[in-house]
Amino acid sequence: MNRNQALPFVSFGVDDALSIRDASEAPANARLVGWQCGFEPVFVAVWSYLPDTKIDDDDAIELATDALEERQWFADGPSEPDYIL
Repeated sequence: MNRNQALPFVSFGVDDALSIRDASEAPANARLVGWQCGFEPVFVAVWSYLPDTKIDDDDAIELATDALEERQWFADGPSEPDYIL
């Protein structure tokens, strides 16, 4: 899956200040972290609240996982993502 294919499946965003945001607020440099959920994936867009600052893979995974855990999305505890774009 590439970034353009993933964009329709972004459910929400989170920045590194732990603010949950609408997916439409995601900047172009947001990392997309996704899990395959049955037939459709779910993605969380992750970015820094500081301009021109990139989030690395490990931080993006941690922030996306924490946001989904807060929403009690994982039935059996958090799992590793299937996609990092």
